[in-house]
Amino acid sequence: MQASAVGESRRLKWEPSARWGLRAALAGLTIAAAVYLLALVAGADGVGEWMRWTDLALLGVSSLGVMVAWARATIEARRHWWLVMVAFAGAAGGALWLAAGASTWLHERWPTPADLGILVFLGCMIAFLVRHLRSGDRTTLVVHLLDAALLALAVTFILWELVIARGVGDMNRLTLVTQLLVVLYPALDVFIASIVLLLLLVDRSPARVLLFVGMVSLAVGDTMASAGLGDATTAAVSVSSVAWVVGLVCVVTALAVPAGARVTARRPTMRRLMLVHGPVTLGVWLATWRYMINDAEPNRTTAVLGATLGMLWSCAQVANHRQSGNWAEQLHENIEELRGAELELRQLLDDLPEALVVLAKDGHIREVNANTVELTGLTREELKGHFLTDLFDPADRRGLVDLWRLMHDGEPMVTPTLRFVRPDGTHVLLEADANVPVRDPDRVVIVLRDVTLRVAEAVRLERARERFRLAFHGAPTGMALSSAPGGVLIDVNESLVAMLGRSRDDLIGLTVEDISHPDDWQRNAALLHSAADNEVDSYRIEKRYIRGDGGVVWARTWVSVMDDGEGGSLAIAHIEDVTEQRHNAERLEWAATHDGLTGLPNRFRFLERLGAYLESAEPGSIAVLFIDIDNFKVINDSLGHDAGDQLLRSMSERLRSVVRDRDMLGRFGGDEFIVMLRDVSGGYDPLDVAEQLRSEIAQPLTIDGTELFVTASIGITVSDREGVTTTEMLRDADAAMYRAKARGRDCAEMFAPGSHDATVLTLRTTNELRRGLERGEIVPYYQPIVQLGNGHLVGFEVLARWRHPDRGLLGPEQFLPMAEETGLIGELGAAVLRASLAQLGQWRSSTSRFTDLSVSVNVSVRQLMSGHLVDVVAEALAEAGVPAGALWLGITETALMADVKAATVSLRDLRSLGLHLAVDDFGTGYSSLTYLKRFPVEAIKIDRTFVNGLGIDPDDSTIVEAVVNLGHSLGLSVVAEGVETPLQLSRLREIGCDRGQGYLFGRPRPAALVEAEYSLV
Repeated sequence: MQASAVGESRRLKWEPSARWGLRAALAGLTIAAAVYLLALVAGADGVGEWMRWTDLALLGVSSLGVMVAWARATIEARRHWWLVMVAFAGAAGGALWLAAGASTWLHERWPTPADLGILVFLGCMIAFLVRHLRSGDRTTLVVHLLDAALLALAVTFILWELVIARGVGDMNRLTLVTQLLVVLYPALDVFIASIVLLLLLVDRSPARVLLFVGMVSLAVGDTMASAGLGDATTAAVSVSSVAWVVGLVCVVTALAVPAGARVTARRPTMRRLMLVHGPVTLGVWLATWRYMINDAEPNRTTAVLGATLGMLWSCAQVANHRQSGNWAEQLHENIEELRGAELELRQLLDDLPEALVVLAKDGHIREVNANTVELTGLTREELKGHFLTDLFDPADRRGLVDLWRLMHDGEPMVTPTLRFVRPDGTHVLLEADANVPVRDPDRVVIVLRDVTLRVAEAVRLERARERFRLAFHGAPTGMALSSAPGGVLIDVNESLVAMLGRSRDDLIGLTVEDISHPDDWQRNAALLHSAADNEVDSYRIEKRYIRGDGGVVWARTWVSVMDDGEGGSLAIAHIEDVTEQRHNAERLEWAATHDGLTGLPNRFRFLERLGAYLESAEPGSIAVLFIDIDNFKVINDSLGHDAGDQLLRSMSERLRSVVRDRDMLGRFGGDEFIVMLRDVSGGYDPLDVAEQLRSEIAQPLTIDGTELFVTASIGITVSDREGVTTTEMLRDADAAMYRAKARGRDCAEMFAPGSHDATVLTLRTTNELRRGLERGEIVPYYQPIVQLGNGHLVGFEVLARWRHPDRGLLGPEQFLPMAEETGLIGELGAAVLRASLAQLGQWRSSTSRFTDLSVSVNVSVRQLMSGHLVDVVAEALAEAGVPAGALWLGITETALMADVKAATVSLRDLRSLGLHLAVDDFGTGYSSLTYLKRFPVEAIKIDRTFVNGLGIDPDDSTIVEAVVNLGHSLGLSVVAEGVETPLQLSRLREIGCDRGQGYLFGRPRPAALVEAEYSLV
């Protein structure tokens, strides 16, 4: 196993090469030199001794040849290398025989065992060369060998005649066999050299050159040895010895270098014929000159060589004739095959999908296929023989000639497009590809392709591209071309560059995500991926883009996805700047959902949000507060709409300061606000919030230099059940607000069952009040006012009553608040004023007892601030014919403080008519002594709430006494309201109160009862 591995390793290391050839040559020469050096050291003398030392040198070189041949045979799987090894073994055996002294080269009795060794060497070398040759047929191989034999025999004949025969001398002393062997060695050497020489004509290699040189050298050695057979001279022995050693070294060296490819014997060329028949001719002339012209006597060897040469020449002629016949048959077969191949080639050319033209070197057409005929409309006969340039437009010929020159000069050329006119007059465009075959550069193959449609399509495509480019870059809207999967921008137009405020170079290479607003990208990316996956062909999206300066552009984007023709997808986007439209839409939407005056959400937006929260909120977590500004119409009518608007804006700011960010504040219109509270079930009490709102609203407010005191009524409802709707929440909050109004305003009321019914009743009452005014159902009732000091009647307090057709007589608390809120109070007050003054005029004209009596009529805040009250009073006084001094107008303290400046102006205008003014319900409002002194009033009325405690509650008595003293100190008369008991009367007299009214003196009664009571009829 290990030995095999070692052998394999050596096999891999030893390869035929120039290096190993040099080593083999040096080894052979070293061996020979060493032997001759030993001969010199040993004192060799004489021809015989030097010949034996030469035999030892040949033995060493032959042994080296055996080893090299064995090494070559082990690395190449060819048996003929073993023949070489046998050849060198034979040479070594012969040399060993000679070196042992059994015989000598110069022995006259040939052959010897040494001769057999030499013949084995020569025979095996011939067999090796025959095996090395390869041929398609035996005839060619025989011709090759016969030519080599003919050449060798001719050379041998010349050598015999000129060299060997002269050296041998008398041939008769030699046997015939010996004579033949004398010639045979050189002849075989020359034969081997001739075989190699003929191979060198086909393919040269270092091994063949060395083998040829070696065999020539051996032939020289054998020739000199044969020539010295008669008289062996030192010179002949020296030449033959050196020639033998050099020859064997060359042969050994040839084994160590690359052998070259095995060659096939070919048909004789002119060089081969001259090489073979030149020596033959020379031998014939030599024989003719010597034996025919000089009439010399030929010996047996000459005769044998001549006869053999003649026989070989005859055999060579027969073999050549046989080979020529074979070649003729092969040529005929080849011609037939070529004809078939030509037919097949023509059919193949005709079957090609493209037109094919074969040109000669001068440019004329040699062959065309069927597609060329069809393409040009010309027949084969019309095409063949013409120059290719003649077929095309004269304008293309010069360029075609230049391309022809470039092609033949081996320079790169472009594929030309040529115009061709068919016989029918139609024009076609042909694209030509030229190819010069390597094996036949005199031919040019032209491939013609009809590119008329392709060029037309390319022109259309280019025009379409140009139109697209013009449309793309000239579009008024932004356009972008990007890769569909990644969204990488490939191109953008100038409109998009201007829209985004960035240069075109900056945009190209970015992704759509890079220029998109982060909040919009996820939605955009999902649509883009759907388009890239062929789920949709196009989509539309409205999104934001980021400008170069960081600004935002709203754009409406249409994206279409198309195939890029290379297996990918492209997305083209039309981007329209809708920033201004978006802002306008937002403004319109804001205007549609918000109150323009206060900026608060309007009814629509509030209900929308309320409905959304109610759907997801737990029961009891949502509360609605309905806020109504008390007496707003009075302020709006008296101070003007600008003041009213300013008041509403101020109220909205105050309400915002109380409401949480998570809650919602809205304006329902007019003087109504509404609040939605969220998560009120966690300890956030709506009543507390309502009180905060009410307290904030009640803070004094200055508008245009006028200080106002405003109150509000607030209704509260909570989503206390499943499925409650916005309509129900608003209805309940509105009902609670009306309950707050009914309680006297400036308070908050939580919705309770039944409130809605009361609200419905209030709405119905309001409608009926309008009809009641039209029908005169509102009538004055009169309550006596007396002088407390003497008990004399001094006038009447006029109180309105409603004679309702269904509900009977209604007191003022049942309809006056509604009249105040709905604006009917002005019409109602004017009607009561006219009726009471007309009644007073009748009473004053009917009896002198009522000549000095007066009537006191209450005026609401809305009437006072309306701006029409002075005219209404003046007209009523004129109609009734009653002097102005008989009329007292009572105005509540709250009405006076609603707008101090406006109230002061109105009171002065009324006072200028000559009537009297009194402050009603004094002590319940927010007046100060400064305002009380400023108002042109003549009396104050103490509210019944203080009079009720006289004689019972010391605090009330103190308050009443203080008010009386205050009024008197200001020069005002004091009237006590609600006097119902003698104790109250007594206490008032003690205090010094001027007048009084109440049930103690008489209840409010209609005019008829007053007349009956006082016997006025």
